[in-house]
Amino acid sequence: MRLLSRLDFIFLLAIPAVSLLFGCKAEPKTIILKKADTKAVADVVVRKEVRSLAFGSCAQAEKPMPVLDVAIQQNPDLFIWLGDNVYGDSQDISILKKAYQTLGENPFFQRLDSATRLLATWDDHDYGWNDAGRHYPLKEASKEVFLDFWDDPSDAPRRQREGIYTSYLFDGGKQDVIVILLDTRTFRDDLVRSQSILLEGSQGFTYMADYEPHRNLDSTLLGSEQWRWLKKQLEVEADYRVIASSTQFGVEWNGYESWSNFPSEQRKMLQLLQEANQKKSRQIPTVFISGDVHYSEISKLPKLEGGADLNLYDVTASGVTSVWDFATKNSNRVAGPIMENNVGILQLGRPGKAQISAEIWDVSGQLRIEHSVLP
Repeated sequence: MRLLSRLDFIFLLAIPAVSLLFGCKAEPKTIILKKADTKAVADVVVRKEVRSLAFGSCAQAEKPMPVLDVAIQQNPDLFIWLGDNVYGDSQDISILKKAYQTLGENPFFQRLDSATRLLATWDDHDYGWNDAGRHYPLKEASKEVFLDFWDDPSDAPRRQREGIYTSYLFDGGKQDVIVILLDTRTFRDDLVRSQSILLEGSQGFTYMADYEPHRNLDSTLLGSEQWRWLKKQLEVEADYRVIASSTQFGVEWNGYESWSNFPSEQRKMLQLLQEANQKKSRQIPTVFISGDVHYSEISKLPKLEGGADLNLYDVTASGVTSVWDFATKNSNRVAGPIMENNVGILQLGRPGKAQISAEIWDVSGQLRIEHSVLP
C-alpha cells in the first residue's frame, strides 16, 4: 500500500472545505413551470358511424306524436331531444315523474326508442318551471328524475357533477361526430323583465316583449364550470361538431327566451369557437340545434366583429306536439318559419352531397326545408 504524501493529505483535508464553500448536492430536481396539456376527450365515446341525426322538442306526453314516425322514416342514426320533452311544471316532483312515465308509455315514443339511439337535454318545462333558471328549488330532484328516465348509468359523467351538460363522440369508421349537449337552466341567472316593449312578429301579430338583454358583463347563462368544460370539449378532434342548446342561439333579440338575452355569453361562445379553430390545422364544421319556440327555422349568425366568418347556423326544430300562432322577428332567419309540428334532420358527409345539410320535415311527412349548411 502506498503511503499518503504530505500533499495528498492536504488535498484530502481540503475536499470538505470546498464542498462547504460551493455546496455538494445531488442532481437538481426538475422544475415544472406548466403541466403538459392532456388530450381533450368527450365524456362518452361510442363506436358508431353517424351520417344523419334527427332532433325535436316540445312534446306533451299524453298526446299523439305522429311526427316521430316521420323521423323514423328518415332512418336517423340518433334522435336528440332538445328540451320541453315533457311538461311537468310543478313544485311537486311527483308530477314531473308522472309526466315522464306518460311519455315512456306513449306508443310513438316507444317506436322511436326502438328505432334509434336517444340523447337528451332539458329546457324549462322538464327542468321544472316556466322560464326557470338557477334559483329553481327542486333542480337536484329534477336532475335525478331526468337522468333516471333517459337511462344514464350510475357512473355517467353528468351524474357526478352539477347540471346535465355532457358530450358524446361518435367514433365512426369513416367520420367522427361530437355532440355537445348544453345545460341552459341549472346555472342561468334570472332574466331581465321587459318594460312595455311592443314588437312585431309574423302573420301580422304584434306582441309584448317578456325580457330584455342583460347589460352587466358578468351575467351568465352556462356558469363558470360548464364554460371550462365546454372550452375543453371544443378541442376534441372530430370531423363534425353539433352543439345542442334548448333555447335558440342564432336568433336576434326578440323579447322571448334566447341567448340574445345574454349578449356577453353569446359573444363568449363565438370567441371560444374562433380560438378553437385557430388552435387546429383545420376548422371543424359546427352546427347549433335548438328548440323551445313551437315552430322551426334556420338562422345564420353574423360574423364576430373584428373576426372571421365562422359560418355558423342554428337549426331550430319545435315542436313535436306544440304549435304557436306566429314567429318572432328574426333578421338572422335564412329559412322558415314552419308553423306545423316538425322534426329536424342533419345530414352529415353524404357522398356527392353538401357536407352538412339541414332539413325540416313536417307532421304530414313533407320535406319543408332543405338548406346547405356546409357546401
